[in-house]
Amino acid sequence: MRKRTFNINVRVTESEKKRLNRFAKRCGLSLSEYLRKVGLNKKLSEKPNEKLYEVYALISDLQRDFYTMGNETLEVKLNAIEQKLLAVYHSDEGGDSGGDNENMGY
Repeated sequence: MRKRTFNINVRVTESEKKRLNRFAKRCGLSLSEYLRKVGLNKKLSEKPNEKLYEVYALISDLQRDFYTMGNETLEVKLNAIEQKLLAVYHSDEGGDSGGDNENMGY
């Protein structure tokens, strides 16, 4: 691995720093690695949300067992899926007023 020995100082506002940190986190990168990749025009992608994988697993189970379960079990499973989806939705809120779905540097 190359040894990085040079620094580049960049001034940003507090809100810009928060957004950059959030974008880096979504990609599973440190802020330095994120900025290097963006600055060198490297391809970036968001890290998949683990909570959404949990919801996907619940939906897969529901689909597999759909015809063998009773209405009460179906209702309980659908309510669990709904609650997990709402939790994921609300955990992505906050921060600056939307805008995080805009260009993340790629």
